[in-house]
Amino acid sequence: MGYRIQTSGDSVQFTESWTPANVTQPAIGAIRVKDERFGSFNKTTITLDNVGQSVVNGTEYQSTKIYTFPEGRILVLGVTATLKQKTTSAIASTLNSATGAIGLGTAAASATTLATTMVDLLPSTAFTSSTVINVAGTAVNAALAASAHFDGTTTAKPVYLNTAYATTTDVDADATQTISGTVAIAWVFLGDY
Repeated sequence: MGYRIQTSGDSVQFTESWTPANVTQPAIGAIRVKDERFGSFNKTTITLDNVGQSVVNGTEYQSTKIYTFPEGRILVLGVTATLKQKTTSAIASTLNSATGAIGLGTAAASATTLATTMVDLLPSTAFTSSTVINVAGTAVNAALAASAHFDGTTTAKPVYLNTAYATTTDVDADATQTISGTVAIAWVFLGDY
């Protein structure tokens, strides 16, 4: 864990290169977080390194918690992401080469159509799953269209990485996949009560 404090006049910038309290490491892969703070303004950069997800035949939606905001009112100014999927199970007999959806939300995926709080941090974005086992597909870019307020005063708001496949014909048997890429979140801590 590394810290850096810089002062300039009346302002203080605090950078934390790793925030284990806000991140639970996945069973497969790794999540790295860099928080940069300037007063109440924050820029959080989340790097996903082959974060594993199980794709269950008959469900076809999955989620992984990748971050948790501090408890309080949070104003998210913007989110940008570059993400890519890699199928790590047999292509022809588990997860077919298919069009999937990926997004970020304050709720875990609960349907094959990613909507509402499943994508309130980053809209549902189409991607094509990899066509060769253990070779990532083409990365996709996405951005939050407008700033948004979140009430985490009772329970701190999580950030879920959600993915889904539209039909059961996309998944012939339980499959595995990983997601890699970078998510940047600009946000303001508005306080707690």
